[in-house]
Amino acid sequence: MLVREKMTKDVIIINISDPIVKAEKLLQQYSINQLPVFSGKKITGMLSVSDIEHFKQNSESNNWDNISVKDVLPPNQRLVTISPDVSIEQAVMLFQNDERFSSLPVMEDGKIVGIITITDVLNTFVDLLWAKRSRITVELGAQPGLIADVTGVISDFGVSILRIAMFPQPAHGSFEALISLDTDNIRPIVEKLRQKGYAVSAYNY
Repeated sequence: MLVREKMTKDVIIINISDPIVKAEKLLQQYSINQLPVFSGKKITGMLSVSDIEHFKQNSESNNWDNISVKDVLPPNQRLVTISPDVSIEQAVMLFQNDERFSSLPVMEDGKIVGIITITDVLNTFVDLLWAKRSRITVELGAQPGLIADVTGVISDFGVSILRIAMFPQPAHGSFEALISLDTDNIRPIVEKLRQKGYAVSAYNY
C-alpha cells in the first residue's frame, strides 16, 4: 500500500512570516499537531504545538501579535518529507527514526501534495489486520507447510480469506497467523482446525 492512498490531500499550511497566533488558530481549528511551514513556494520546516509551547515557556514577551512563525520555528530543523509513491512501511520507519515527527509532508515534483500522520499509518494497519467480518488466530510450529494446510482447510469450506498476517513468536520458535475471513460462520472452520491439532482463537464482529 502506498502513501498516496492514505495521505490527507487537503493540507493546511502556514507561511513563515505569518503571526504565530494565526498558526495557533489553525492548529486548534483543524485539531492537528503540526503545520508545514512555507517561504513562498518552498517548504522550510514543520511547526508543532510543542514548538509553540516551548517558545512561550522560554519567552519573556506576552505580545504574541508581534511574534512570527519564523521566530518560533526551531533553528536548524531537519526537514523530513516523503514521496507519495513509497510504501506505508517506509513511512513507519521514518516515524520510528525520529520521534519528533507526528506527520510528514508528502512531496511530488517539489510541491506538497498531501500529508501523512502517525494516526493515518496506525489506521492503515488496523484496517489490514482487522477486517470487519471474522478473524481466527492460529498457532503454528516452525515446520514448513502449516500455513498451506490451514488455508486448505478454510478453502474446503468455500470461505474467502481477506487478510493473513504472520507474527513470529521467538520464545517458542513458532508463529501466530492472524487470518481474517469473509464469513459470519467460523465455528466449523475452528472445529476442523482444532481436530487437526491446531490451537485456535476465534472472533466475530
